[in-house]
Amino acid sequence: MNNTNDQQKKEDEMQQHSLLFKQIYKSNKWWQNIIDAITDYMFVLDQNYKILRTNKTFSNLFGKEPADIIMKPYFELFGLEGPHEWCVLPKENETFNPRSMERKINDIDYLISCFPISYDEHVAVVYIMKDITENHRLKDQIYHLEKLSSLGTLASGVAHEINNPLTGIIGYTEMLLMKDIDDTLKKYLNNIFDAAIRCKKITENMLTFSRQTPAQKTPEDLNDILDKTIELHEYLLKNTKIEVVKDYQKLPYIDVDRQQMQQVILNMIINAEYAISESEKKGRIHLTTTYDEKSKLAEIRISDNGTGIPHEVLAKIFDPFFTTKPVNKGTGLGLSIAHGIIAEQGGTVEVESTMGEGTTFIIRLLNTH
Repeated sequence: MNNTNDQQKKEDEMQQHSLLFKQIYKSNKWWQNIIDAITDYMFVLDQNYKILRTNKTFSNLFGKEPADIIMKPYFELFGLEGPHEWCVLPKENETFNPRSMERKINDIDYLISCFPISYDEHVAVVYIMKDITENHRLKDQIYHLEKLSSLGTLASGVAHEINNPLTGIIGYTEMLLMKDIDDTLKKYLNNIFDAAIRCKKITENMLTFSRQTPAQKTPEDLNDILDKTIELHEYLLKNTKIEVVKDYQKLPYIDVDRQQMQQVILNMIINAEYAISESEKKGRIHLTTTYDEKSKLAEIRISDNGTGIPHEVLAKIFDPFFTTKPVNKGTGLGLSIAHGIIAEQGGTVEVESTMGEGTTFIIRLLNTH
């Protein structure tokens, strides 16, 4: 009878142990799944910099499974002979507080955080590495955009300040031209008058372009918008010896936001100017406008004879922050904003390009009248 009871007792204990092991296994699996769900790089180090536990995100960084790197010095995965300077482990009887620092590893920016933990009277450290490369890039872009916004405000103020004395110059020159003066002096005064009128047009364009107002569609002459935008950038185009060819068709008035359309066209002209500067050709920008009575579509084509855009890049050029220009040469936002503006105006924008020959941006806008 006692033997039977002992046997039953052993079986009950074995069954309890089995259930306990299953529960422990499930619990471990559950916690591992939680850790693996974390997209940041996570690993736990012992006092010898060996990996006690890690998530799949971290092991995948090196093309391995978590089990492959357990109990291996973490720094060997990075191809180092010793730990990084940021990898600090607590010394005996030392107060070790959680800390964070930013570091660049293999050209990637990380926010590295570490947290001390205790296990079996031992001390370990949990490390979490968060890739913040994109955050840094976006922060730089936002900083750059803020500078551009400030520059727009400054340009507006400067244009106002210049406009006042220009009005005086134009007025007094007109008064002098009304007097009985010799032809040579009249010629000089006419030159002054023409130059002042040109300056006034430039400042007016600057004021129009920098004015920060909500989008407001009004019937506009697209040919005039093109001309005014070219005037705004004409000095730089002449400086770079780029020829501007205009081929306009008479267009009906189209409902657009004038300021935003100027922004779109100016951006495309600047892009064309950059593409031309990268080639060794004599620069030319061709502006064409046409109108289709049947579809009621007005079309603007802005073409250059620059380097062209590679086929694999064409699909990305309207993506925010995408740019092939060097650092400090472009934000990668111009074409994205242009695409959004044209879509808001109810139109479309496309691009055609051939390497070595040039690029054409095609804007189509619907006449709703």
